[in-house]
Amino acid sequence: MKFWKKLVLFIITMIAIVLSCSRHYIVKSNFLHSIENSKNQNMKQHMLEKYMLESNMIKNIQLGEGISDENIVEYLESLYQYMENNSEFVAIYNEAYEKIYSNINEIDQVEIKEILNSQKEVYAIRQIGNKHYMLFSSNWSIDNKSIYIVNAYDVSELYEEQQRQMKDILIANILILVVSAIIISVFSTVLIRPIQKLNKMSKKIASGEFSGRVDISSNDEIGELAESFNKMAVEIENKINELHLQVKQKDDFINGFTHELKTPMTAIVGYTDLLRLKKCDEELFGKALYYIHSETKRLEMLSFKLMRLMALNDGKIEVKGFWITELEKKIQKAEEMMITDNTIEFRLEPAKIMGDSELIEVVLRNLIENANKAKPKDHKILVKGERLENENYKISVIDKGIGIPKEHIERVTEDFYMIDKARSRQEGGSGIGLSLVTKILNFHHSKLHIESEENVGTIVSFELKEAGRKCEE
Repeated sequence: MKFWKKLVLFIITMIAIVLSCSRHYIVKSNFLHSIENSKNQNMKQHMLEKYMLESNMIKNIQLGEGISDENIVEYLESLYQYMENNSEFVAIYNEAYEKIYSNINEIDQVEIKEILNSQKEVYAIRQIGNKHYMLFSSNWSIDNKSIYIVNAYDVSELYEEQQRQMKDILIANILILVVSAIIISVFSTVLIRPIQKLNKMSKKIASGEFSGRVDISSNDEIGELAESFNKMAVEIENKINELHLQVKQKDDFINGFTHELKTPMTAIVGYTDLLRLKKCDEELFGKALYYIHSETKRLEMLSFKLMRLMALNDGKIEVKGFWITELEKKIQKAEEMMITDNTIEFRLEPAKIMGDSELIEVVLRNLIENANKAKPKDHKILVKGERLENENYKISVIDKGIGIPKEHIERVTEDFYMIDKARSRQEGGSGIGLSLVTKILNFHHSKLHIESEENVGTIVSFELKEAGRKCEE
């Protein structure tokens, strides 16, 4: 069953219960009030008739007349003739509860003895035939005789009025329930509509349409739910996009790594087969050895960088203070940085910085190597270091080379990503240099900032914490 149908059924049931209870209370209260008024009025009439009958009988006794059942009947008939038949239902009983006189039809159906024995001047309501009567009983003693009088007053109208009220209220309640059901159904449909939108959109998201959003503008709980749902959808979409990107990066990494291994290995196997299976002259022999050596060095560099990446993934780094001038000396002496076409210029403000000196050396080597491959027009690479006001030390590698296209800047730090793969491989690039740099800086709580313009140059910089403001030259 749909939720809106359950809601309508529940509300209609509650309304029906409330109306039923209120109807019963109102009708019952009115009926009891009418019975009470009728009782008071009939009680007065009963007492009046009793006293008049009693006084009439006493008067006749004083005149010397005796008291017999026939006299009592005569007294009673004369009394009611005098009262213009104001009470047409009356019965007289002697002390043995034997009926002397009665004009009440089917009076024998009533447990008269029980009524007479209960107490003096009481009333009871009994159904006689198709009508309801209010019975009042009293007794008195005259001339050593006990006489009981019972008056019956027809209160059938009160019961008929009660039934009429019940019927009218029942019809009114049915109309109220029908109208309420229509109004509540419409209201429930409007109320449930935002939930239906949420349900429809959740199914779309479950089927893979993560870009969908619900358009619900309200200040109630449903509006808050819709807002939370949209935020959840945004987070899910972002996470899915991240997963897709990670899968793509993983595929690129595997494809790139496989290709990077295959290219030098193919060259090495080819030239070794050439030397093994064929006699070569000195020129071809030297050329083969040169290619075998260069490709082997390329594999060595690739394995070195991959080992660095694996070490970083284990999170094993040692952060401590070291002098930037010591790092400068190490880079100048490194064989890998002996560049013939370009010169390296260091402008480093003396400072002691925090980090793993070996890993920071790897960062600078990779950045200088990339600057060298950019083919600076002035054949210069500037390594600049400056102390900042926030107690950080900024290191920048600047070249006036070919630059990086804007659409590639965000992806150059991905594993094995190369802008021009043919040129990069020709120059010995593997595509994991900047990826390695980014991971190293992440462990140092730093980021790589790249500013580049095609055919103008590139500035690559990062910041590290300074160990102290005092520095020895």
